[in-house]
Amino acid sequence: MKKTNQDQAKLKDGINDDVKQQLLQMKQNLAVETGKREEQKRQDLLRQQKEKEKNKSFSELLDESHLDWRKYKS
Repeated sequence: MKKTNQDQAKLKDGINDDVKQQLLQMKQNLAVETGKREEQKRQDLLRQQKEKEKNKSFSELLDESHLDWRKYKS
């Protein structure tokens, strides 16, 4: 007793065109907002990293340096 494709009511067939357009617009708006939110989050993280780098002490910067003072010692 399988139903054929014609017998099965599809959601898109039962939805009014106006409602369908509203849903599609909401989907697009949500995608744009999500993209903006992710970009803002990335910008905030980058700003925090720069602020953290700016506030490091001399000893922290020296410890992170890849320079080897032994090479330059006379």
